[in-house]
Amino acid sequence: MKLKYDFVINNVAGETVAVSVGDNDGRFNGYIKLNETGAFIFKALKKDTTRDDVINALMAEYPDATKEDAAESVDSLIEQLKRAELLV
Repeated sequence: MKLKYDFVINNVAGETVAVSVGDNDGRFNGYIKLNETGAFIFKALKKDTTRDDVINALMAEYPDATKEDAAESVDSLIEQLKRAELLV
């Protein structure tokens, strides 16, 4: 799975946001507000990957995180992105 559109992640007015860029017809119009963990997961989804690979990458980045917490964070964001039809 990966993100359907090309996104950039920036800090805007103290908030981390992802914005769709490029000339893709039907690209996502708007922005997605992310926390630090969400931004990490979102970046991992820029390339084709698996749920388990994202969980493992998150645990490597945050060694104090448990596998259950990492899985919950990944699953939550993936579900939101699926509902918004932003994953392929």
